[in-house]
Formats: sequence, C-alpha cells, structure tokens
Amino acid sequence: MIFPSSLLLSLIPIVAGGACRGEGLPCETVYHTVTCSEQDSNVEQCAAALGTCETVCERISVAAYDSPCLCNEDFQGCDGDTCDYEISCVGTINCAAFENAVHCSVTRGCKWDPSAEQITNAAPSPTLPPAGRSEAIQQYLVDQGISTRAALEMTGSPQNYALLFMAVNDDLRLEPPQGGINTTAGYEFVVRYALSVLFYSTLGQRIWAFGLNFLEPTSVCDWHQVLVYLDNSTEFRGVSCDLSSGHPVALFLNQNNMGGSLPGELGFVTTLREIDLDFNNIGGTIPNSYQQMTNMVDFFAAGNRLEGPIPAWIGNITTLENINLSTNYMTGELPLSLGNLANLEGLALDNNLFSSNVEDVFDSSMVPGLRNLTQFYLENNQLTGTLGDHFLREMTKLEYLDISDNYIAASIPLQLFTLPALKVLDLHDNDFTSMPTFFQENSNLQLLAMQKNQLAGNPVPTSINELKGLHHLDLSQNFFTGDIPSSIGDMTNLTYLFLAQNDFEANSIPYWIEGLTNLQELSLKDTQRTGTIPDFLGGLKGMLLLDLDKNNLMGTIPVSLGDLENLSILLLNRNNLTSLIPDTFSSLSSLKLLYIDANDNVQGDLDVLFCANPTFVAKPVIVASCDICDDFPGCCALCCEGSTECNTAIHVPDLDPIWQLGYNRVFFTFGREDYLDKNRDPNERW
Repeated sequence: MIFPSSLLLSLIPIVAGGACRGEGLPCETVYHTVTCSEQDSNVEQCAAALGTCETVCERISVAAYDSPCLCNEDFQGCDGDTCDYEISCVGTINCAAFENAVHCSVTRGCKWDPSAEQITNAAPSPTLPPAGRSEAIQQYLVDQGISTRAALEMTGSPQNYALLFMAVNDDLRLEPPQGGINTTAGYEFVVRYALSVLFYSTLGQRIWAFGLNFLEPTSVCDWHQVLVYLDNSTEFRGVSCDLSSGHPVALFLNQNNMGGSLPGELGFVTTLREIDLDFNNIGGTIPNSYQQMTNMVDFFAAGNRLEGPIPAWIGNITTLENINLSTNYMTGELPLSLGNLANLEGLALDNNLFSSNVEDVFDSSMVPGLRNLTQFYLENNQLTGTLGDHFLREMTKLEYLDISDNYIAASIPLQLFTLPALKVLDLHDNDFTSMPTFFQENSNLQLLAMQKNQLAGNPVPTSINELKGLHHLDLSQNFFTGDIPSSIGDMTNLTYLFLAQNDFEANSIPYWIEGLTNLQELSLKDTQRTGTIPDFLGGLKGMLLLDLDKNNLMGTIPVSLGDLENLSILLLNRNNLTSLIPDTFSSLSSLKLLYIDANDNVQGDLDVLFCANPTFVAKPVIVASCDICDDFPGCCALCCEGSTECNTAIHVPDLDPIWQLGYNRVFFTFGREDYLDKNRDPNERW
C-alpha cells in the first residue's frame, strides 16, 4: 500500500462545517481569536457583518458557572448577524448569558442580541451538569479504567470537558450503562467519551480547521464531513463506521490543524483499524493504552511533533500493515519487536532522531520477520554503523529503500543491487567510501542516488550499464577518479544524470550523451571538461536543466541551445567561453535561471533578447552577468556578477529524492531562499 499523499494536497476547501471555533476555556479566559477563512461555514455571516472575509472570528466560550466572571474592558460581542454598535463590559457579568455567542470584530463592534437565533453548529462550551449525573458518569469511567478520577475532576482538562459534555451538553443524554466496556452499551458509551476526549485533547474547540461534526447530538458515526475542493474532488474526513456493527473502524483526521497531544482514552476504541493523523501539530508520546488496538492495520501520524521512542509493544499488534511516523521528533533505538510484524508492507520512520546502529538492528532477528515489507524509509535520522554483506537479504519484496542523510559508513554491499523487486535505492549523504566494482544485470532498479558520500579512489565501474532500468543516476559530490565510463551511454532510459564535482580525468563532454534522448537534467559541473560545447546538446529536446559550470570549456556558445524550448536552468559560468549570446536564446521561453558570468569574453544584451519577447514580460530571468543586462533591472531579476555568492557551492543544483513526492523533481534548490518550481506557471511573477 502506498502511504497517503496528503502532503501534496494544496487545494482550498470550499465546503466545510463548523462555525468560527473559539476557546472553550473557563471564565477567566473570555475569548480566543482564530483566523476567519473559507474553511468556516459561517464565513458568509462574517463577510456580511464586516464586508470581508479577511477578519477575525471569535467565539465567546464561557461556562455557565453560578458565579460571575470577569470580562475585558474593551469587550465587543455579537450574534454573527447584526453588527451595529460597540459596547463595553466593566466589572462582572453573568457568564451564562453569553453561552454560545459568536462575534466577528476587527473594524466594528457587534452587540450580542439574546433574542437572536444563536449559532448552534459550533462545538458547545461544556457547562456544569447536575451533580448526580456527573458523579455517575465519572464513577463508571473510573471503574472501567478509562480515565483517572484526578483527570476527570481537574477543571479544564480534556477529560473534565468530555465529562461535562457527556453529562449535560450532549442532547443524547446517554446513561452510564449497567455492563462493562465489553457490552454493546458499555462500548458505545466509552467510544463516545473517548472521541470527545480526543476532540478536547487535540484542541478541537480552539484550532481544528474543520469541526467534522464532532460533539453533535448524533451517533459518533455521523461525526464526519465530506470536503469539496475547487476542482470538485471530495475527501471524507472524520469518523468512519462499520455498517453492520455500527462501531468506528477508521479516523481520518489528517491536515486538520490539530494540536495538543494524543489521549490515552482513544486506546479503548479497539475496533479501529485505521488512524490517519498526518500533518497536524500533535505533540507528546504515543500512549501505552494504544497497545489494546489489536485490530489496527494502518497507523499514520506523519508531520506532527511526536516525541519519545517507538514503544516495544508495537510488535504485538501483528495486524499492522502500514506505519508512518515520518517527520516527528521521535528518539531512541528502533525496537527489534518490529520484526514481529509479518504483515507489515510500509514502514516510514524518516525525518526523526532515531539513533540505532544499523548492524545491531538489521543483522538481528528483526529483518527476517519483515518479509512482506515493500517500502522502508529511514532517511534523515542519526543511524550509524556499516551495512553487512547480507543486509536486508530476506526482504525480497522490498521496492523502496531510503537510508539517506545518516552516518552510515564503509562499503555499499552488492547485495542491495540484487534485491529482485527494488525500484528505488537512495543512499545519498552518508559516509560510504566504496561501492561494488561489478554490477549484475538489473532491470527493476529505477532510481540510484549516491551523491554526497566519500566514494573515492576508483573510476565508476563500466558495468554500471547493467542497471538497465535506471531513470535517475546521481553520483555527484564524491571523489571518483578516472574517466567517465562510456558505458553510461547505453543507459538510454536515463532522464536525470548528475556526475558533478568529482575528480574525473580532464576530457571533453562525452559524445555518447547524444544518444541519451530522454535526458531532462544533466550536470557535469566541476568535472574537468575541456574543449567546446557540442552542438548535439541542442538536440536533447526534453532538457530542463543543463549544468556545465566550473569547467575549462572554450569557444562559442552553440546556437543549437536555443532549440531547448523546455530549458529552465542553464549554467555556463566559470569557463573560458568567448562568444556573443546567440540570438536563438530569445526562443528559450521557459528559461528562469541563466549563469554566464566568469568567462573570458561573453557579450550581448539579454534585455534586447528577452525583453523584446512578450513571453518574458511577466517573468523575470535571474542572470549572473551584469554587463549583459544594459538596462538592469529590465528582464534581469538578479544581477550578481562579482559577488562570491553567485558561484559558491550553495548554487549547486541538487535533487534530494523525497518519497512523499514520488521521487519526482518538484523544485530546483539553489540554497537559501532561491528556488525554482518546475511546475510554476511561466506567466506567474515570482
């Protein structure tokens, strides 16, 4: 199973539920502000009141305590419909009078009219229940071991808020059941309470982007919404239930601006098979009570602030097929109990702070148990050690392996290149010092990234052409010697070839590149290239990036480069070129970055070439050569010749393959704030 691609979701929802959600705190905190946006269903009310959606919506959340509470002196209130004059509140007021009021205020004050229809689709602020009902519910939850009495009695705790909701604000008025959690009534009662605790524990009453109908007086199976996007696509969010049992089986709460932490009470919702919390702002650790979720198949919590180690008990949930804890702050060693998860297909632990020694983990009993694993992501951690000759040998179904950006040293074992199903192998930014000297035929491997290592002392093996299926080959920023092997010319599927910054022997640009007709990106930066720039490069029509920077190339710039209509980046700087800028450059309608500085004598006026072309009027070009921009700034958005920043290593075009983006080029990085989006509208000013 491929992990959810919700990271890529950039569409703006145009239909969503829930009013402007506010604080839900005790009286001492009278209100809290959140940004009013198209994600709020009452945005039309806000716009009608203030004439714009660029305002602030505030929910007055005050519990109906018997005693009065303080109010800010400059308080402004309204009902969301009538906004006519300011009021001020001094001293004390009766909190109950303002229950459920909503107001929008930036430029005008709004008076709350008690006779007006109140907004009811916002999550209600909990109010104090009758003592008997509250105590009965509390006692049941304590007896069943769901929550502690201390948590339930602590004013302002998620458990206390959920208790108040169940006891008085919930119109369903569920009574504490006679039986325990193993009975139907008991389980349904606990599920409703646990999901209410989840809502409050993750600050649902304050900051959730979508209310998802949580805490509505309906079955928890109705606590969801279908979001509709600008392209008319839809997405289900919230609680999903099994039609036959009526029990929750999935929680889809990804990208919902959730904060706080995960409550232990959720672990008692044992019918859950899938939890998706991706890309929120949830902190804390994974509660130990979650080991009760023995039906769990998919657990996604990427892009949060989770801390602590992966609990060892995770190996007991043998139903798990996918775990995604990517991009958190988790620490410690990888538990060997992961090897018990024989059904596991996807394991994403990248972008954390794990510190295992790979020898201790992968030469242990863990690996044989992961025979069904197809995706394994460990990049950007603190892994150390070396890879043994039998590294991952048993993982015959593995398709994606990313252990980049760690501290793994010594040799890259040949074994990795014989895994029969492997498509992506990303080893970049480690401390590897050698690679196999002979490759066997392999047509499955499509991406091989080994840049930014310490690979040294030998030429690139000529047998590398046995990796016949490669589309992406990056050997840049190493210490390879000898000549660039001509056998690479046999790898006709290549679209991305980066050989930059190695110690290759001085020689001309290889003739065999002409046959790589699928190339889109080629970097020979700092590879001791000599001679002239060959005309055949202009025949590689799909080229997006051509990087020949920091070589010893001489002669003229071939006019054929003007035929590269898709070319976005052209780096010819730091050579010995003597040439006029070809007139054909005016046809480079996709060009965004052009470096021609630090050559012997390159002349021409790019303003004449580019500004005369309507294509460039709305799209400036970054140029690193001031003398060819006579009317700077003109079409030259940046002119930095003579600045050391123009030619430093931060401008090395690089690709850090990212599994969440499908290992496709999405943007070009040049350090600091400079980036060029491959898919940007050419008419968009950037």
